[in-house]
Amino acid sequence: MKRFLLLPALMFRLSPLLAADAGEVASLSPPPGGPGDSLAAEIAAAVGSVRIRADQVFELWTPVWYETLAKVRNGKLDPEKGDDRLSREWRRALKALIKDEVFYQEAEYEFNSDINGIVDNIVRQGDPRPRGRIASEIKRRLNQDMDRYFRQLNSELVRESGGGLKLRKVLEDRGVTFLEWRNRLRKKAFTQSYLRQIINPRAPDPGPRRIQEYYARHPEEFSLPGLVRFQHIFFSNAERGGADSAREAAIGVWQDLEEGKIDFETAVREFSDDPISRERGGRETGEEAGDPEREAWLSDVRTALREEEPGALAPILESPFGCHLAKLVSIGAERRIPFGEASRDIEGRLKSEIWEEETDRYYNSIRRNIDVRVLMPDFPPHLSCAAQAAMNSESPRVYNTGWPGMRAFDSLGP
Repeated sequence: MKRFLLLPALMFRLSPLLAADAGEVASLSPPPGGPGDSLAAEIAAAVGSVRIRADQVFELWTPVWYETLAKVRNGKLDPEKGDDRLSREWRRALKALIKDEVFYQEAEYEFNSDINGIVDNIVRQGDPRPRGRIASEIKRRLNQDMDRYFRQLNSELVRESGGGLKLRKVLEDRGVTFLEWRNRLRKKAFTQSYLRQIINPRAPDPGPRRIQEYYARHPEEFSLPGLVRFQHIFFSNAERGGADSAREAAIGVWQDLEEGKIDFETAVREFSDDPISRERGGRETGEEAGDPEREAWLSDVRTALREEEPGALAPILESPFGCHLAKLVSIGAERRIPFGEASRDIEGRLKSEIWEEETDRYYNSIRRNIDVRVLMPDFPPHLSCAAQAAMNSESPRVYNTGWPGMRAFDSLGP
């Protein structure tokens, strides 16, 4: 009988599988009150008796949606090509949810089959208790061990997120309760632990030769991006009494800068809540040493600015700490990553590719045993690039830049 060794298999690090910091947690769900809310009553697919709601697909799809809309309205992408991209990504997100549910149902079936096998062995050894009582006792002990593990795991995630308050605040901003987040984590871990037992024996190691060939064939993937230098004005949630006040102040200054009513350096001196950069005109070169937490969000501002034009005022960026008005100064030259440094990363990429290939094969082999119906194969028309452009408003609105911990504002947002 195939063994489903749940507990040993669960003891692996989940951060590559699920969000392990506040920024990544934020990407799991769209902002509350946003365009995804209207999809909660619509069903995108059915896997057996389980319904996958359209807003669940939207949760996975929304970063691409926000990013695509931003590129369209900034003239960097044709609307028709933008909608083509959105269609592809909607299908990809829907398939990912369907696969997760198919795998979960298969894992649950196999787990229960294994429980029954254990009960059979116990009964054959002469245990007088009823089978149902034995099965309940086994599951109770397994759940106790799993709860102990998840308490430990949650503690690690909270610590890596910068503290429980920060993690809960980001989850709250995204409309996700901590209990819901914990349940997602448990379900994902249960499924992945099962898949590791099924897929790992089928997934060959890539080997040193394949790793070297990959490095030689993809030089563009192994270069460090140049250092981003920029100026910014920070509107702190804490200093201004909350996110709404910080956002309102940032919008007002952003509009004044766009209309030429004030220059950037003056705005830095008058409005920035960051005393460190305020004294140097808001300049950040990436060479300054400072507080690790501050350096973390500065790094994320740099990431969001990489696609902006030097000297141009970027859309307003919003992080869990507040709003940032920024403009790119320059981006330095790239640096080639030596093979010795890149080899471990390449090995991880190739293993992931092999894992995905084997997972797809396994999915195709078991899907025929489960009734899967796709009811919404494409995204709703009101979320298209053209439809969103028609909903133009005068004040800046939110869009996601692609980095999951930050959002950006733009005058034509959804």
